[in-house]
Amino acid sequence: MCDVCEAEGVDWRFKNGNRGLQKVFLYKVYVGQVATFNICHIHGIELFRKGEAKFLQSHLAFARKVATEKSHFSVRL
Repeated sequence: MCDVCEAEGVDWRFKNGNRGLQKVFLYKVYVGQVATFNICHIHGIELFRKGEAKFLQSHLAFARKVATEKSHFSVRL
């Protein structure tokens, strides 16, 4: 499941059709660690176009989830 869609309560399969998920890394979220999560095709395009900071600003529910569940999303470099 798309982690962004899950945080916002949206059905990701309905939005994206048969497209799969992408594994994405955010480098500016944690100090000394990388945030990794799965996103759908539409959110992947949005992340590419906006960049990390603006993407997280536009998806506050997901940003809160990343901040509170650090052990789930973080990976050491």
